[in-house]
Amino acid sequence: MVSVSPRMRDSLDYDDPENTDPRLSWGFRSLTLSSAGHSYEDLEYADDERPFSASADPGSARRKRRQRQSDLELSHVESHSYRTVADGDSFRLAVLKPGTGSAPIDIDLIFESSKTPKREYRCLSYCWQATALEYQRRTSGSEALSRVQSLESSVSSIASSTNGIGDAAILVDGYRFTVTTNLLRALRSLRKRNNKVLIWVDQICINQEDHVERGHQVSIMKDIFRQASQVIVYLGELPGGEKLVEYAKKSRRGGVEGVKTALKRILPPRQLKDAIQRMLELPWFGRVWVISEVCLAPLVRISFGPETHMSWENLLGLVRDIPVPPSQGFAKSLDLLGNTRQRIAIITQMMAQQKDGAAHADISQLLVLAKSSNATDHRDKIYSFYGMTLLTTTPDYTRSVPGLFIEVICDYVNSIEALYANWKDLSDPSRTLQLMSILYSAGSLHQHYELPSWVPDWTSSWHLAPLWACTAANLNAIPTRNDWAATNRSDFRAGGDRRDNLEITAQVTSSPRLRLSAIVLDSIIATSDITPASTPAPSPGAKAIAPVSPVSRSLVANGTIRYGRTFFDTQKGFTGLATPGIRSGDVVAILLGGDVPVVLRPLKGGAKAAKLYRLLCECFVESHAVMYGDVARSDWTRAHDIVLV
Repeated sequence: MVSVSPRMRDSLDYDDPENTDPRLSWGFRSLTLSSAGHSYEDLEYADDERPFSASADPGSARRKRRQRQSDLELSHVESHSYRTVADGDSFRLAVLKPGTGSAPIDIDLIFESSKTPKREYRCLSYCWQATALEYQRRTSGSEALSRVQSLESSVSSIASSTNGIGDAAILVDGYRFTVTTNLLRALRSLRKRNNKVLIWVDQICINQEDHVERGHQVSIMKDIFRQASQVIVYLGELPGGEKLVEYAKKSRRGGVEGVKTALKRILPPRQLKDAIQRMLELPWFGRVWVISEVCLAPLVRISFGPETHMSWENLLGLVRDIPVPPSQGFAKSLDLLGNTRQRIAIITQMMAQQKDGAAHADISQLLVLAKSSNATDHRDKIYSFYGMTLLTTTPDYTRSVPGLFIEVICDYVNSIEALYANWKDLSDPSRTLQLMSILYSAGSLHQHYELPSWVPDWTSSWHLAPLWACTAANLNAIPTRNDWAATNRSDFRAGGDRRDNLEITAQVTSSPRLRLSAIVLDSIIATSDITPASTPAPSPGAKAIAPVSPVSRSLVANGTIRYGRTFFDTQKGFTGLATPGIRSGDVVAILLGGDVPVVLRPLKGGAKAAKLYRLLCECFVESHAVMYGDVARSDWTRAHDIVLV
């Protein structure tokens, strides 16, 4: 028999066998290889779930079990409620306590000054609604639709319920606080083993139930993000994210042959394109608040999880150096305004502007970004840009959404001269184009809310390839000044070079009217979803127009432009494309200074000098003379004032 006993204390006094070394008092006992005196048959086998050779790894099951145990423990803890209000220059910071694994996230809230913070902190940019999108990907058919709608309904209750915003729980000031699963994952990726982390998280640091506090905190968001040491962008879990980050960092070293070979070993070309596409499909890129969160940040770090992060420049390099091949037909990822690559390009330009102290963003940029973004509260389509513009709309989550949209556009139209008085970079054509982008983003056929037809509905997403602007990202030539609209406008110049003034004539809160100059070209006599066999003969006495050019005809045949649009014929023999919903009796008009024609619906009433119309949509007319401005330049005397209601 071989026996090993614990070390006795240094004293040789063996008369007291209980006084052994105290370091061993917690339970270390004699270890013997002899089984004499022991009955192992009575001991219960304890399965510690350690895998045997060639067996499945139970790590995932073990983590899930521990998480369930953690959630069960937190379910008996009293719910959190905010006992103070964050007002003035103050805001809350989350102190993320050390921890590992599935141990509950434990946070204390402290107050800090947004003007002169005493502590160094970071801000978290993430997506609230990742859970709904995950369900959409994992399920199909009616089951997927019902689950997504149910989750979106749950998430939309954020504005009215502080602790009803998710299906996971953490501790905040010792109380149970429910959060979305995506935020829980983000906090775990940020938590340190031994050190505290100071971080601002909107879901925790703002009382979402208090509309007054919520609006006030949005108004100081600019200072909160600018004073942070960095903004951490948590994109979410991505299979192969580690390799993508490694590729992005090493690819910045240059085009040395050895580096290229090493990059191919990390991710072969095909796998690289697939990984980038999966990354661009992550829901973070479609969230409206991330725009200001990134643009106002002094430093941006993108993360897929613990120790898997890269810079914004790394991300930009991936998207720029690995272009997507052009598609033969309509592709949402390329042919819609605000596609992910274009969003990255616009955000990159806006980041440069903010660092240079430019306080205004191009209205066409804001419309492109907002209408292609997701927001739980529709008012955030406006308020998310509050710290980046010169407009003075105060965040107020108690006001109506339509009233907010009307006020912002009216303020912009009325104030553009004053706003740009000292801004030398904005030329007259660019100013006109920005105003026209408001009209091309509007139209009754692109509105969900009851609004004046010329006021854009910021909640109506882009669903047709635009005629008035380009959807290319231009990542290789991002303009540094605030003139994005001029670099992304289409080649059409239907309205010629004459500058037009937009004037709001009726200052009625609910239904203001807009006066502008236009040439009413022709009346629509027929619509069809089928491509016309030939251009109809013009009516007797109609003025001759230049024949259809090959460029125009090839555009009508372009599947991208045709996708989702309706063909129309006019009284004078024109053929064109417009949004479904137009009808016989509507008119095609050319706006002076505009890029493409529009479809208007005549209304009864109005003075002889200015007839009333509802703006419906932009349109394409199959005529080189119309689309490239020959008609506007030669017949500008036919232009007269119209009023849009």
